[in-house]
Amino acid sequence: MKDRPAYRIKVQGVLIDVTNEIYLTYYRMARRAKHLNEKDALHGVVSYNELDTDELLGQETMPDLNSESVEDMATHTLMCEKLHQCLKRLSKSEQELIHALYFDGKSEHQLFRETGIPQKTIHNRKVRILRKLKNFMEK
Repeated sequence: MKDRPAYRIKVQGVLIDVTNEIYLTYYRMARRAKHLNEKDALHGVVSYNELDTDELLGQETMPDLNSESVEDMATHTLMCEKLHQCLKRLSKSEQELIHALYFDGKSEHQLFRETGIPQKTIHNRKVRILRKLKNFMEK
């Protein structure tokens, strides 16, 4: 008759024969998990899944501090709309220069090479147009 192993663990309600090594590892892990739970309870740590409801997961109820607030998004949208309205008030050449520099991402030097207009002239025009846009935005 075969001797039964002296070590068993319960898995989904069924006792399973295991080696001494597996038994010790399993109960060390179980004790560690229990210790961490006790430590969390002592320090007032709450798990997201403790906040779960039928409609929402607990993590969905926590604010995302890294994302932009609704107020900031609304302000940004309004500012963009106003900027586009102000850009329409510029002359065609002014619009083209701003578009090339800020929307196409070209440098003043690249525009100099493409158009032959001196870089200093391009820079001065840009500064004048930005000042004009600032005045439009403040009104």
